[in-house]
Amino acid sequence: MKKWSKKLLTVIMAFILVLSLAGCKKDNNTQTVNQPDSTPTVAPETTEPTKGETESVDEIYPAFDMQKRTIKVGIWWDMYYTSEHNDITDNPGLTNTETAQMMLDNVRRIEEKYNVRIEFVNLGWEGITESINTSIMAGTPECDIYLADLQFGIPAVINGLAQDLTKIASPNSDMFHDQKVIKPLDALGGTYLFSEQGLPQNGIFLGYNGTMIQELGLEDPQELYKQGKWTWDKFAELAKAGTRDTNGDGTVDVYGFGGVFIDLINGLNMNNGGSLAGNPTEGLSTKPVIESLEFINRLYNVDQSARPWNTEDWNDNYFAWSDGKVMFWTAQGWSLKQEADAAIAEGAELPFDYHVVPYPSGPSGDGKAYSPVSGNWYFVPVGVQEPEKVLQVFEEYLNWHGGDSEYRDDPSWFESCFQTEEDLEMAYITGANLKLDPWSSLTSFDFGSNIWNPIVVDKNATVAQSVESSKQVLQDALDTFYGANKE
Repeated sequence: MKKWSKKLLTVIMAFILVLSLAGCKKDNNTQTVNQPDSTPTVAPETTEPTKGETESVDEIYPAFDMQKRTIKVGIWWDMYYTSEHNDITDNPGLTNTETAQMMLDNVRRIEEKYNVRIEFVNLGWEGITESINTSIMAGTPECDIYLADLQFGIPAVINGLAQDLTKIASPNSDMFHDQKVIKPLDALGGTYLFSEQGLPQNGIFLGYNGTMIQELGLEDPQELYKQGKWTWDKFAELAKAGTRDTNGDGTVDVYGFGGVFIDLINGLNMNNGGSLAGNPTEGLSTKPVIESLEFINRLYNVDQSARPWNTEDWNDNYFAWSDGKVMFWTAQGWSLKQEADAAIAEGAELPFDYHVVPYPSGPSGDGKAYSPVSGNWYFVPVGVQEPEKVLQVFEEYLNWHGGDSEYRDDPSWFESCFQTEEDLEMAYITGANLKLDPWSSLTSFDFGSNIWNPIVVDKNATVAQSVESSKQVLQDALDTFYGANKE
């Protein structure tokens, strides 16, 4: 694939910025983060300077004296650089000496400017969970900021252990302006979680065999998406047309669709206005989710256009596409690259063109492309002294690049996952618009055994029967997860 042009990348990031700023206008009845139109439009070029271009860092972040205080950030893996580091070689994983030096220099500058130290405390997975649940509850948080997986970050928010950032952030905060430094998560009734900004590379999408589509004379999914015609019915129609017995032995050997149910249910639900666990009340019995499950039933049992689920080998379900066994599949950037690189390592490229497209919009969807929130997010715990100062110092710490995000955002790896610029554009679109649905983090609800297997594998229950028998199981799990039973 040709190098992703800087101009096109700028257009995508400008588009995403508009969406992010729109997402800061909170709606407490939704768990959606950022809501773009289904296709980006290019705004006319302007010479009007941004806030970061017209003001210096010191003007955006005015100095104050922290009196040698140490700001502790609770993490669960080693991160660099902090006040404890004196040389860029302290990082055993050092790869880019220029950016590493910029990070370390920024630490020294912040130490002097605020009379402060920054320390990362690696508590480990269990340790950070215990620290959140004990020290914050006791009113004396062990750390001033925590980096939390959503599995324990969401309960912290729900149980009132995290501060609403909009109430402690400076009016000059990047959160309210360019969002080149901080990416806020507007969900759960407020803005409690944030991460370092970056390229939207975590989207989920459908991959498809472009060679098969062309040979069968079928409509191109990307064109259908651009025309606003990429719907469940159209997807089902193409999947059915792609299900074939190619060698005439009477057995289907190529299916229209195949993949893993985690991505499939997220892709269908989120693009149909549905959610299993995005709120404390179970979503399994809601109309959008039932529609998603009925569509799965259609693919696997009615049209029989989906490849039968392999209960013994998860990877066989995930990567059957690279052997040409399916025409559509659940995809992410890393999975495309893994299989393409493996083929080259074995002596040849994959013998077909492959492309990506957002999940189609369902009957209850709004026509926009969505992906699930993932990864780790920072929060400032309740009980921290001078939280507004802590947040400002940490934001400036994350702004080691001075607003020049090209130092931070290297798109080369993500670019290498795709064959065309159109594919890369589609992938960025799917990663720009996020929804929160942490059902896979629930310890006492198993979507596979409760829903997927009865409908898809064992075929011994209807969608209605599976929903009825499982909705209370999900509700009980949500009560525990969201703390509804907490005294």
